[in-house]
Amino acid sequence: YIGELPVNITGAARTAMAINGSVPGPILRWREGDTVTLRVRNRLKQDTSIHWHGIILPANMDGVPGLSFHGIAPDGMYEYKFKVHQNGTYWYHSHSGLQEQSGVYGALVIDAKDPEPFVYD
Repeated sequence: YIGELPVNITGAARTAMAINGSVPGPILRWREGDTVTLRVRNRLKQDTSIHWHGIILPANMDGVPGLSFHGIAPDGMYEYKFKVHQNGTYWYHSHSGLQEQSGVYGALVIDAKDPEPFVYD
């Protein structure tokens, strides 16, 4: 879920926006070839979204309000479902207002389907 979270990082209390009660959001780890299903519930008072930065996926899963979908309304839910066609390190974040800057972001790691063809330490 995406919701508000009281924080005090600099000595001044404020309200952040968080994913599952965490700023930054949780690290998501997928595997190339997986089909990913994520249900995002909006507990904010304004629309929200999640954009999967750099991920190859269908347009309606890209998470850009006004371009690929309408956004997730307050108290609404959106199901992202897509197949993972790549590997690497990426990030995800809101594409709504200043929510990214307020805490709605996180790391995304996609492991390769096959192991690397070399050994390293």
